[in-house]
Amino acid sequence: MFNRANKRGLRLEPGDGMVLTLDNRQPGAQSEPGVYSDGPVTGVVRISRLKGLPEGTLLSGYLWTGGEFLVGRYTEAHLPDGRTVPVCIVLGKRGYVEKEEESKPGAVVVGRSRTAYPVERWP
Repeated sequence: MFNRANKRGLRLEPGDGMVLTLDNRQPGAQSEPGVYSDGPVTGVVRISRLKGLPEGTLLSGYLWTGGEFLVGRYTEAHLPDGRTVPVCIVLGKRGYVEKEEESKPGAVVVGRSRTAYPVERWP
């Protein structure tokens, strides 16, 4: 993912950010909150200046909602050119996002679109 010498690699840098819709099954506008529970998700890259992860890339991952924060990790990128490659992408700079006050166990409320970052290892 970070290998600049590999022409077929994604050529990403740790800390490169993109705006990601957490789960493409969530209804509503990108600016509205969504309600999430533990489980697999497919995110969509909405805003990206990264050649390796262009807008429209689908990211397969998993959300954890049981702790103090929402943790999202995406492990596979389905690129618009048809390739599927392994990735390590987290929600938020520190690997998590804060829950909204109206969150309940099993129904965490956060914005539908958040900034996500490639990482060399999970935080």
